[in-house]
Amino acid sequence: MTDIDRRHCLTLSLTLATGVGLAALHASAHAQTPNTESALAKALRDKRLRSDGIMLEFPRLADTGNAVPLRVEIAAPTGLALAALEVILPENPNPSVVKLRLPEPQARYLFHTRLRLAASQDAWVIATYSDSSQRAANAPTIITSSACFDGTG
Repeated sequence: MTDIDRRHCLTLSLTLATGVGLAALHASAHAQTPNTESALAKALRDKRLRSDGIMLEFPRLADTGNAVPLRVEIAAPTGLALAALEVILPENPNPSVVKLRLPEPQARYLFHTRLRLAASQDAWVIATYSDSSQRAANAPTIITSSACFDGTG
């Protein structure tokens, strides 16, 4: 039996959730110029998932990327319930920063956290509902000082 570490688990879950191979995207994401969208961000945007029912509060400007607050409120569509949610920061060295599977699906869910950002970017939230359908929302922020100098973000 082979052990699987946290990073490989996140890579596998992100690949399954987005349909995009993270290993192939990781190098190109960090080779981008600051004004160029990474391959992972483009793949998320190209999925064109609906965003209704997902509200994000994310500051448009943050002094530092060390602890940027994110508030997510999700209201499931009628007849469905939220089963899982994922927070993705496409420009971070480790883009899948939060992945929650709810023990019991919820009609409404409120989630607060603080995120460590490697660069100015959009934070993405992908909600998966009880029928396996997905919706996603994103919000941009500009940071004046990166938090991921050592590549651990």
